[in-house]
Amino acid sequence: MSKVDILELLREHPFTHALNEEWLQKLASAGSIRVFQAGEFLLREGRVVEAFYLIVSGYASVELYMPERGVLRLQTLGPGDVAGWSWTTPPYKSTFDVRAVDEVTTVALNSERLREIMKEDCALGARILLRLLSVVAQRLNATRLQLVDMYASGGER
Repeated sequence: MSKVDILELLREHPFTHALNEEWLQKLASAGSIRVFQAGEFLLREGRVVEAFYLIVSGYASVELYMPERGVLRLQTLGPGDVAGWSWTTPPYKSTFDVRAVDEVTTVALNSERLREIMKEDCALGARILLRLLSVVAQRLNATRLQLVDMYASGGER
């Protein structure tokens, strides 16, 4: 896909929707289309996050491995969601695995380039961080509800 295609996907994606055209152009310069097949990992726990993924189609699971319980699926992400916010703070390592459930198409924003863009344009950086903070808050709330449900039902899941 060309930068024009990436730009169009950025215009439509909920995370970048309604950003001004100059900002979208800057983000597109850091973007590429990445497709993951079912079972492939977008992110691996403990590894450096090289891209911030805007999910365009397909589903991916946020997972945590627990030695006594195996792999726990914490959440399922789909079109309009994002994955990989650990690119924002050192040491830039993922705290979870994110695995494709089926074919997942993403706009992958190169983490290093994205940090450079945000330093160069503080207003864009602030907008991205505010949107990302909203995502983090939503995910924490979903996890809280999942834990309440799990413990309310006797911890069996």
